[in-house]
Amino acid sequence: MTANKQEKANRLLEALIAHLSESLDPDRLDDWLEQELDALLAQADTVRLNEAVTAEQIGVTVRKYAVQMELGGGIPELVGEMVDRLYNHGIQGERRVGELVDESTVAALVDKVLEIPLSRRGVGWLSSNPVLLALLAGGAHLGLKTWLHQGIPESLRGLVGRRLPPRWRASLEMRLQEWLLERTEALLSDPWLYSDDNLGELRELVLVAWQDFAERPVTELRELLSSEDIQELFVIGYDFWREFRHSDYFATMLDTGINAFFEKYGDTTLRDLIDEVGIARDDLLDDARRFAPPVLRLLRERGLLDAWLRRHLAPFFEKPETLAILDQ
Repeated sequence: MTANKQEKANRLLEALIAHLSESLDPDRLDDWLEQELDALLAQADTVRLNEAVTAEQIGVTVRKYAVQMELGGGIPELVGEMVDRLYNHGIQGERRVGELVDESTVAALVDKVLEIPLSRRGVGWLSSNPVLLALLAGGAHLGLKTWLHQGIPESLRGLVGRRLPPRWRASLEMRLQEWLLERTEALLSDPWLYSDDNLGELRELVLVAWQDFAERPVTELRELLSSEDIQELFVIGYDFWREFRHSDYFATMLDTGINAFFEKYGDTTLRDLIDEVGIARDDLLDDARRFAPPVLRLLRERGLLDAWLRRHLAPFFEKPETLAILDQ
């Protein structure tokens, strides 16, 4: 009698698997996907973020992947291959710089940079930093020497070199460098430098330079930065990130960001949260129709869909309680 009931249960199991497999037919999935998505969105309209997940849970997960997980060595290699392919793509010769970044964007960026206190205070900070002042004065000194070398005839340079004792030349160079250092400090600390008129002129100079630069093809940027340079810059940044992510500063910023997100959206329904980030129902349905059919087709072809259904449903049809129902 028990064997009889189990045989009947097995037939029901096969019928249920066949029904579910038919419902998930990749060629007839559109209506099913739309119904299920609408049902999910209707439920999402009744569940708030704090009810579904907590800030602590998200924090643990984010720290796991952002801090604790050891990053594989394949990432720099992959980025290197991608950079090389993008760098040498033919489209770089077909586009001008101005087609990628328009002038209004550059103007807005320049206006903001000149507006924020960081710009003016940054220049003021330069005037009180002896190392940077020495660097700027040294650059001006070198530029002046180069200009004199190119502008003065060689015969005159030779005559001055023979007539002027070495210690005098050294003394003159030292005095020139001290004077340049004093003038650089005075210039950077002068409030006149940050006047609105000067900043306006600086803005116009930048935009004129941009207009010329914008007409150049993107390929000309290769003269400024090679593919190897970009890859090496990425590796430097990547190595910095691998160390920085373990700092208490990063951990504090991470937790603060997560808490701020939950303070703003914790009482928001999942449906409103989806709408807030700009994901529409049609977008979700379009993606589901794009990815679900090929995935289900692969699972069916390899027998994985039926195997998954059987693995989860078979225990139910083997339970004594289920067999008892079939005996009634």
